[in-house]
Amino acid sequence: MMSRSETKRPSTGVDASSPAALPAEAAGSASPLDNAGLLADLVTVQMQLFEAVDRRLRAELDLLLIALLPLRYIDRTPDCRVQELADGLGLTVGGASKSVDRLERSGWVERAAHPTDRRSSILELTEAGKGMLAKGLAIAADETSQRLGRALDPDQVVELGGMLRRLRVANADSQLDPPRR
Repeated sequence: MMSRSETKRPSTGVDASSPAALPAEAAGSASPLDNAGLLADLVTVQMQLFEAVDRRLRAELDLLLIALLPLRYIDRTPDCRVQELADGLGLTVGGASKSVDRLERSGWVERAAHPTDRRSSILELTEAGKGMLAKGLAIAADETSQRLGRALDPDQVVELGGMLRRLRVANADSQLDPPRR
């Protein structure tokens, strides 16, 4: 006897993991002409993923996702200054500076004198910061993989990553963006 979850369903010729197999509300509201629905889906998925990763980081490391992102950027940017951090994360210089102040108080970042510009300093991860970054990235990668894997196969995840990178780069210097204060 089959359990309720094993009940045979008639074949529809549609892969069970494809959006066509999902109820309309689960498949998303966006059609090629529904940019407002597409925006709503993108924002909803981003918020769901952000919250899930942030929740795990807080529970397992007492780390906020908004602290992990600047750690990652500083680690990947040689001679990173606050201005570059602000530009890279889409923050104001004041917001980036406050973020660095918090990371510095936590012992994860230190400011070093810039070799050629006495007015600025270079941001560097401390050993504790490097350790926190490694642990945080592992958690973020695991949670992201789990969440995306619920609806996408590995090739689709790679394709999604490429599309998101292209969109990010294409919109980095958009003339449509309001000036930051």
